[in-house]
Amino acid sequence: MARRRPHRLGPLLHHPRHLEGEHQVSSESPLYVDVHIVHSTPYANLNRDRQGAPKTATYGGVVRPRLSSQHGRRHSRTHMENALGTRAIRTRGVPLAVAKRLTDAGWDADTALSAAQMLILSADVKGLGIADGGGTNALLFLPENAFDALAEIADAHRDALTKAADTAATAIAKAKAKADAEKTDDGEADDQEEEAPETGPLAAALKKVPADERKAIKEAVLDVLRTRNASIAAYGRMLANEGASTVAGAVQMAHSIATHSGASQIDFFSAVDDLIHDTGEETGAGHMGDQRYTSAAFYRYATLNIRELVDNLDGDVQTAREVTEAFLRAFPLAIMPAKSSGTAPHTVPHLIHVSVRTDRPISLVGAYETAIPATASGYIPASLAALDKHAAAHDRMIGTAHIADQAHVTLTDAEFNALGDNVGSVDQLITRTLDTITRHTA
Repeated sequence: MARRRPHRLGPLLHHPRHLEGEHQVSSESPLYVDVHIVHSTPYANLNRDRQGAPKTATYGGVVRPRLSSQHGRRHSRTHMENALGTRAIRTRGVPLAVAKRLTDAGWDADTALSAAQMLILSADVKGLGIADGGGTNALLFLPENAFDALAEIADAHRDALTKAADTAATAIAKAKAKADAEKTDDGEADDQEEEAPETGPLAAALKKVPADERKAIKEAVLDVLRTRNASIAAYGRMLANEGASTVAGAVQMAHSIATHSGASQIDFFSAVDDLIHDTGEETGAGHMGDQRYTSAAFYRYATLNIRELVDNLDGDVQTAREVTEAFLRAFPLAIMPAKSSGTAPHTVPHLIHVSVRTDRPISLVGAYETAIPATASGYIPASLAALDKHAAAHDRMIGTAHIADQAHVTLTDAEFNALGDNVGSVDQLITRTLDTITRHTA
């Protein structure tokens, strides 16, 4: 597959391992890894809405508990990064982090912050500027070594940036003095139109840096903003108005919805004031309140585009294999710890089904368009049976020619013929999936 955009790879990828003689990617057909999970969670609040209640969704005409895709992506990405030993950091605080590195290297604190902010402005990305708190006005998603790289750029252009920072500081001081002098009789300053970052003192000072050096700074900063590592290759990145920094992530993740209807439940709680209790003079609570929880059997689904992943990694099939393995462990098994101290919701899925497809990803959420009814046996047996039945219906309708392989693992003794072989353990499921991918990327 042709590479669509130039970029440098992050720390995991500094030493490409796609050596001559190893498996190389083939662009003959698409290649997707679909992961389907049925997961029972206890009385908990894994994903809250703005009011602190468990999130919900209406599907099949009924309201169900829901876990947002952002929630799933965040936790699976964190676990995957821990396994790979490399992180990507999403933050507005890039200038502050770079300034900290510069002050640690001996820069004056004010000069360091101004220089770090001018690095961001030097990229000349429309809409990307400096916010009131000193950070950027938009979240940036960068490999963890990007902060060091930006600090090195500032250090390489220290003289020019220091001079520009001094110029900006002088302009800011003059503007403040002028505003103080123009205060009205009642002591209130006249309303001043706030300058945009693109036209403020820092931007004006930066424009006074010699054109050749300013161009070199811009190119170096853009190079850092376009850098990616394994995590960014998998989960993607979007920076408005800077297309070369945008990465179409290989992972797509659905909102997880309950296989059944369900409403949140209110838990009234109280907390004892120990000192009052110890005196024995008064009974009752030192604090009272209520919280909302729910319990549900969730259908969770994600798909990993192997061709996209390999392309995002510049054809590095070995690293793509490592990322795939880490993702196949992270998505099903990542702990979702919200309110965990009071609920300990540390369950594992009842079923994990993986299908490697050579046509397109296919979600099996339609198995639950008709909500599973409550029974004395709970929701899990019927949820698992519905998934197997729905997969079999897909096989009848569109055939199995594009299923390169499929298998599953489960906590139950039931057989699920439409979900491929029961391979016994998560390790075996991952190994089998990776072997299938290797055969199709040779």
